[in-house]
Amino acid sequence: MAEGSGRPRALFEIYDEGFASPSWGGVETALWHLVRSLREEGVDAGFYRESEGSDLDALAARVEQDRVDAVFPLVESALFGGGAWRRLPGLHRRTVRIWHDVSLLSADLSTPPACPVHAAGPALPGSPVPAGCPARGAHPDGPMREVFLRDLPWTRCFPDRSVIGWAADHVPDKDLHDPSGPVVLQLGKIDTVDAERALRRLLGAGLRLRVIFATWSRRGREARELVRALPGSDGRIEVLDSYDIRTDWERVFGGAALFLLPSVFHETFNFAAAEAVQLGVPVATLGEGGNLPGFASLRAPTVDALVDRVVACAAAGGSRRIPAPLPRPGTGWRDVAARYAEVIGEGAVRGER
Repeated sequence: MAEGSGRPRALFEIYDEGFASPSWGGVETALWHLVRSLREEGVDAGFYRESEGSDLDALAARVEQDRVDAVFPLVESALFGGGAWRRLPGLHRRTVRIWHDVSLLSADLSTPPACPVHAAGPALPGSPVPAGCPARGAHPDGPMREVFLRDLPWTRCFPDRSVIGWAADHVPDKDLHDPSGPVVLQLGKIDTVDAERALRRLLGAGLRLRVIFATWSRRGREARELVRALPGSDGRIEVLDSYDIRTDWERVFGGAALFLLPSVFHETFNFAAAEAVQLGVPVATLGEGGNLPGFASLRAPTVDALVDRVVACAAAGGSRRIPAPLPRPGTGWRDVAARYAEVIGEGAVRGER
């Protein structure tokens, strides 16, 4: 960071693999494009690696020395556990937690429960955390701020919160949809037995598949081995082990009839679905997948029911029944960055207290 620039300053934590990893996912996509857009907004934004952030005292010293206005740790950071926020109050005044996932509130990544304490109204700044609040272990009484990607019941336990979504205009607004093309299928977010059953049903119906994987998950790695070992696919499965959406968007979604993304997780935001909509490809997903239904043209309550609907849409002579993609969102990365710049500016005031 440039010393004495006079511009707002922010630090974002990234995984040690950086941005060169073949398993680049949603967190990397978000931080890469957010920081680039923040710099265009006049914010002096930079990164530090997860291993550097493991020493909280060193991180606190760096934040003070560089006069950082806001620091954005990964959700796994030790800053969000135990009493670290009490020991390092100066760091926590500048800390912003972005809820990329819900692992701190839901071990299986399903939707966190609504809070009975805050059902009638959100938590207020400075108020004590009641014993019945399911977010109590995530210490919402600490001085850090929270950013949520949607306003949902489980977010209302956190008193100092902002709602700022992500964008998808890092891929162009193109129409790559071809109703007679292959179905793009992402695996890794349902149990492997369900993935195998879905694959056999889709192939048995004569569909061509282009398969991608959520390789950060155990399920994703198991699905990749499953697809490699699956007999009788007769060249009807194209496997994309890895890709960089910045350059490979047409390779992933070009000429696709549909993007099929079954997920049992509570998706705070799903970039693959957002990118498909941006590229004119309709999305099919489960109806309880967090933010996913907001991108879906086709939904069903279970994996089997979803696959049945996809097969019915793609049946011989029924190509016109493939649903149209949803309209592209109007929010872009410049809009997102402008909101984050406001949050970072608030950090400059807090840091002086």
